[in-house]
Amino acid sequence: MQEVASWERPFQVWQYSVSHATLLLRSVDPQYDTRIDVRFPAVSLMHLQPDYDSLTIHKITEEEGIALLGESAVGRATHGTLYLLNQGLGYVRSAPCRWHEDRGDHKTPSAFGPLRGTD
Repeated sequence: MQEVASWERPFQVWQYSVSHATLLLRSVDPQYDTRIDVRFPAVSLMHLQPDYDSLTIHKITEEEGIALLGESAVGRATHGTLYLLNQGLGYVRSAPCRWHEDRGDHKTPSAFGPLRGTD
């Protein structure tokens, strides 16, 4: 298991675009001066909570995924990288995830651009 990123601040599922299978998690909270967007493109599998008190993302192997999540969860999709969120409170299989931190608020468009299929 390899840690990819970690933040001690709240995140929530912000957008999902079916047309491009793109997931956006966002941390926007008045307690912080910045906003963080985490983008997972080409999502082929996901199991999420609507929000998280903090967010830690680990990249895991197929074997680790089967051991942690079970073969039925991992075996449904075969392409992309498997990411474990908060030690198993969620997971996503996608192309490489990216994140961006800026001074935007909840109304400011993401640095990743508008997600196609959402307004």
